[in-house]
Amino acid sequence: MKGIKNSFKSRKFKMGGYQTLIMVIVIILVIGLNLVVNKMNITVDLSSQKMFTLTSDTTNLVDKIKDKVTLYYMCQDGSEMTQIEKVVDNYDGLGTIKVVKKDPVVYPNFSKTYTDEEIQSNDIIVVNETNGKSKLVSQSDMLVSEMDYQTMSQKVTTLDAEGQITAAIQSVTSANATTLYYTSGHSEQELDTTFKDVLNKSNIDMKELATESAESVPDDCNILLINGPQYDFTEAEYNVLSSYLKEGGKAMFFLYPTTTEKMTYFYKLLSDYGVNVADGYIIDSKGSYSPQYPMYLTPTMEDSDLTSGLADTQKVVIPICKGMTVQSDVRSTLTVENMMSTTDGAYAKTNIKSQTVDKEDGDVNGPFSVALSVKDSYAEKTKGTGHATEIVVFGSVSFETSSFLETNQFGNRTVLLNSLSYLAGQDTTTLAIPTRSLQQESVQIQESDRIFFTVLLVVIIPLILLGSGLFIWIKRRKN
Repeated sequence: MKGIKNSFKSRKFKMGGYQTLIMVIVIILVIGLNLVVNKMNITVDLSSQKMFTLTSDTTNLVDKIKDKVTLYYMCQDGSEMTQIEKVVDNYDGLGTIKVVKKDPVVYPNFSKTYTDEEIQSNDIIVVNETNGKSKLVSQSDMLVSEMDYQTMSQKVTTLDAEGQITAAIQSVTSANATTLYYTSGHSEQELDTTFKDVLNKSNIDMKELATESAESVPDDCNILLINGPQYDFTEAEYNVLSSYLKEGGKAMFFLYPTTTEKMTYFYKLLSDYGVNVADGYIIDSKGSYSPQYPMYLTPTMEDSDLTSGLADTQKVVIPICKGMTVQSDVRSTLTVENMMSTTDGAYAKTNIKSQTVDKEDGDVNGPFSVALSVKDSYAEKTKGTGHATEIVVFGSVSFETSSFLETNQFGNRTVLLNSLSYLAGQDTTTLAIPTRSLQQESVQIQESDRIFFTVLLVVIIPLILLGSGLFIWIKRRKN
């Protein structure tokens, strides 16, 4: 009995008890810290594209919203798609927005109050509780799939949750949608999928205008888009479009740089507003994206509201572009602003079929403008302030292709959004939320680096650890 009592007083027991106490304290601290962190909902987005972090575009928009907005996340417990759920959770408590999860199996008739469409798991219904407007954001729009031709199956490649949800919030909280009419019948460039997505996210509805049979541009047209026609308009079509512009219309023009047709009436629509279109397409070795492709322009950004908001690393790229110049003598009501221009060394290849990019006889010296904005206040004299004619012209339909619009790596998307906002009479800070790629990017390691790290991790470090252990063992054994 005495031996047992003495064991509790021994140095070995005291050291063991001290270590046990330290371990208990550490465990309590770790558990307490985890509880505090979970309670505070502290998370860090470590994804390379900040995939689950809302952009400043969203937070700035929400800060201005006074209506109460609810995001109904339609999903069964356990069926949540992680990519969507993490983004949706970020909206909860942001401004006047709250997120409510609804199980479509438990509440099968809930969605019918807001939409006639069939609800799928992970769909989101955005509801403005103040004015009653609602919009469905489908799971298939937030997770974009493409065909994998190796497996011949659909593969999810892109996350567009924030872009779609924020666009829906903007839609249900905006007073009126903007209506854009695009002309047809002259082999115009078909609207690119990404361009349509930009319009949708900007709360802009699209309608077709067959000018050949139109007696006038519809009254609900807020923006007229003429998207790279390859064939000219007739005199009657010119008169319809000209009347629309003279009465304070808003229009966006994209030129088709390699058409061989005479575009008399189309170009007259522009010359009426101080813009002359040069023949051919531009070659600019000093102002190109790559020396090997001098027709892929990276134009100089001029001092314009429509080119503001570009990061220092964002370049606008325009492959194969027509040049424009401003008439020297324009009427007093007309203001023509250069948005983007070439270098002084640029020239226009007037022979479209030429097999060389070198300058030839007949080519026209630059510099040229490749994007212009026009404002004519003439209509304000009869229709009042705010009814000025406003036009934005880009020298090429290539400006709006998916490869340059679907990412913020280039400045094309920002300039396009600024231009649409300007023509729609909105503040030029419209949403520019790009999609996020879900593709796994492989790390490229040179062969020499691979050998070095293999030897380091497989041979050197294990030998150091083995040697250290052997040294300590021998030293203790001697003692």
